[in-house]
Amino acid sequence: MSWVLVVEDEEDISEFLRYVLENENFTVKTAATLAEARAHLRGGLPDAVLLDRGLPDGDGLDICRELKSAGNRTSVLVLSARRDPAEVSEGLAAGADHYITKPFHFMDVISRLAPPAESA
Repeated sequence: MSWVLVVEDEEDISEFLRYVLENENFTVKTAATLAEARAHLRGGLPDAVLLDRGLPDGDGLDICRELKSAGNRTSVLVLSARRDPAEVSEGLAAGADHYITKPFHFMDVISRLAPPAESA
């Protein structure tokens, strides 16, 4: 089963994403800060990271940059209210595979995630 790390400080959004992703057969871990996200990542790499930019302890793009500069192929989807074209470009330049602006439809997120592997 694939797992996804949701890095989002708005609890309602985080719990909504957990619910939707678990219903799509993903294992989900959540983090509300960069520090919590880094702690999860030390335990192993997820198949994907859903990443908000405006976190209490910094810009979520820092996690994206850290993953990509280390050569990790983990898929990074930025979910952000920052929709200015320069900010979207900044997210993609940081290594994000996708940049989805809020508000978003859950199918926009699901369609960008690789389907979980089937159990044998």
